[in-house]
Amino acid sequence: MPSSPSPAEIPSDNGPGSHAPATNKNAWMRGTASKAFFIMMLALLPLALASMASSIWSLRSSAQERYDFLAAAARQDAGRLSTDIQTIRTALRMTSGVLVTDNSSGDICARLQNLFAAMTLPEGINVAIFDRDGKVRCQSTYDAGMMIDAWKKHRPVMDQEMGDIMLSPELNGLLIRSASRDGSFLALALYRHKALQQLTHDYHEQPSQNRHGQSLALLHGGAFLPITPLINSKDNAPVTTIDAPVADTQLILRLQSTNIVTLNSQWIWLLMPLFLWVAAVFLGWLVVRWLLIKPLMALNHEVAAYVPGQILHPPHLSRLASGEIIELGNHFHMMSHSVAAHEEQMQSALDRQTRLTREVHHRVKNNLQIISSLISLHWRAASDPQAADAYLSIQRRVDALAVVQRNHYAGLDEELGLRARPMMNEIASALKMSARVQSGQAIDIAVDCDDITLHQDVAAPIAFMTAELADQVIEHAPEGLFTLSLLRLENDQSRARFALSAPVFRRAEETENASPTELYERVLTGLARQLRTPLGYNAEAGEYHLLVPITG
Repeated sequence: MPSSPSPAEIPSDNGPGSHAPATNKNAWMRGTASKAFFIMMLALLPLALASMASSIWSLRSSAQERYDFLAAAARQDAGRLSTDIQTIRTALRMTSGVLVTDNSSGDICARLQNLFAAMTLPEGINVAIFDRDGKVRCQSTYDAGMMIDAWKKHRPVMDQEMGDIMLSPELNGLLIRSASRDGSFLALALYRHKALQQLTHDYHEQPSQNRHGQSLALLHGGAFLPITPLINSKDNAPVTTIDAPVADTQLILRLQSTNIVTLNSQWIWLLMPLFLWVAAVFLGWLVVRWLLIKPLMALNHEVAAYVPGQILHPPHLSRLASGEIIELGNHFHMMSHSVAAHEEQMQSALDRQTRLTREVHHRVKNNLQIISSLISLHWRAASDPQAADAYLSIQRRVDALAVVQRNHYAGLDEELGLRARPMMNEIASALKMSARVQSGQAIDIAVDCDDITLHQDVAAPIAFMTAELADQVIEHAPEGLFTLSLLRLENDQSRARFALSAPVFRRAEETENASPTELYERVLTGLARQLRTPLGYNAEAGEYHLLVPITG
């Protein structure tokens, strides 16, 4: 029974010429886990790209909404400031008009101050009204001299460029000018910094803290007055600047705001779909590896090491392994039981068949020996010399077949075939003995045979050919050299050249009676046809030859 291949002999699926180092180097790329990894990567890539596009759109939409909100807030604050300025102007003009018509109006200044306090804060707007002589006719608790000094200092510029409004950094506020219709009274109002801070809701409760990264400032010409603390320039966050013009004035209300979402945060938000994509693919790869690949690799190792006849035990798998793979391992285990039982039955049947075959060959060998003995008895009892020679000729053929059978019986256990050299030597010895009995002299037989093996179906025709031509040598030229050769071909290790040569074969065509030679050649041709090979003849060398297959 042929043995099963060991695990080392089982070919891998890497194709011819594959080597272990290359397998280890590229095993991950060719593995199922890597294929699942790339498939999931490609499958989830559109979702990741769609999520990135959605993130970009969300960031842009959020930035636009924030800009629109800040622009609306700046316009709202600018509108409130414009309303306050217009109210202050109107109040100053009306008060100046009252003072022109009624100098004794004593509580007009108090009512004006109460109006401004109601608009913003107490002392949020300070007032000073002067006549033509520069005498203060109405003033707040704030030093009116500073207001008049600031007005005189910047009066040329206000008259030419700025009109009735001027930013005064030294007064830390917005200076508003008005006058009576006849110009006899000049009214100045200082919109103080703490009142300007009321324009933004961020400073209603804690005006000293810039909680939301926003700042307000007024610009007028080259003057700049921050209403709220400026944004820290050391921050790397992007700053949005919106300028809103104050109606009917040359004032610009500038709103600056830092983006709460920093650039790094935006990048994190933008790349988060990619991170989630890689994480999902890696998690899927881990699941495939732990649930499928590792259990399959363990089961593959056991199956690769399996030898028919043994019991395959399923590997110990973790609880994470796929139930189908565990069931497959159990099926392999049951299958190995069936294969082992079948192998045992086949081995038993093979042993029984081997015993029967040996018995058949043994009986054939014994029967041939009995036939040879019977022929010998008839030869001894024959009174006619021709009949006796005929019995010896038949006995030589039977003995040649018996030699083949005996050598084949001896080589049954090796299962390699019949060894040609011992067979050829034994046939030559039997022919020498038969020739001595028949002609009274021994013929000279030379054997040249390589150590090769033959199938029985090839050895039997060779033995018959040898016995057939030996008759011609013994009958016509027993004194000549009879050469038997069986040599392996150098260019074809699966075949050998069998040749029989003797001088009598060379002289056969020169004899007058050629009928025996024709009979021998007809027999040889029939045996060569049985071997499916042509019979060759060299008349000059006196040699018959043909090519025969060998088994080893």
